[in-house]
Amino acid sequence: MGRHVKTKSTLKAVEAAMEEAIRLKKIAETRCVQMQAEVAHDIKNPLTAMMGHISFLQSEILGSLGDKRYMSSVLSLDKSAKRLLEICNTLLHEKDAEEKLVSGKKITRVSNVAGEIVDLFAVMAKERGVSLEADIPKNFPDINADPQEMYRVLSNLTSNAIKFTPKGGKVQILAEVDKDDNAFIMVVRDSGVGMTPEQIRDVLDMQATTVSPHGDVGTGHGLAIVNRIVREMGGRMEIVSSENRGTKVKLKFPYDLLNIPEPVTEVMDF
Repeated sequence: MGRHVKTKSTLKAVEAAMEEAIRLKKIAETRCVQMQAEVAHDIKNPLTAMMGHISFLQSEILGSLGDKRYMSSVLSLDKSAKRLLEICNTLLHEKDAEEKLVSGKKITRVSNVAGEIVDLFAVMAKERGVSLEADIPKNFPDINADPQEMYRVLSNLTSNAIKFTPKGGKVQILAEVDKDDNAFIMVVRDSGVGMTPEQIRDVLDMQATTVSPHGDVGTGHGLAIVNRIVREMGGRMEIVSSENRGTKVKLKFPYDLLNIPEPVTEVMDF
């Protein structure tokens, strides 16, 4: 009898501990969502002001900016600011964004996103003496995916590649359709300092702080974010790298993500 009472008391204690753990977990999750919304809101305010200044420069109301390359930079800033604003709005209205994603099909033109990324990082690459180019076939199909997510993937990978490529190096964004493997592939590769297998593991686990040849300090969050997005899209990320021999990040996605129109069969009347 005494043993039964003791067992019952132990079960109640365990149950109470589990309930408390669940309660604390919910509090932590709620706080995390609140902090996420607060950070997005605090970024959105100055970002909106910045977009006002960008619009002012685009209007050239006080006179011409002069060299056309200045306007190219302004246009790149405008696109980047709008991308950031989209991210902020997604964080502030995450539930609505998820519902839209489910209800509405989104299409991405990879060449456009890659071109935007090259424009965005062109000045950074030039200042560091790094060649940057995108080589996307003209007939590369659109894909059924959120353009914002593909932008995040390519911007993180390209930024990392430029940071860790010394002067005189090269960074490329590539794409191909692999019908034999029933997939399409995106690649960002560089001729930079590379990584050891241990460094790759630590970076993906966000357990390493890295310093680039240009003095940039990284936390590894970029690759971890890319890995998560790619997996959520049904793909996988492969990193091929070795010290002083560059890095190739290969993203392999399911073929059925390609937005290839069904062939039209003409019906003949006899």
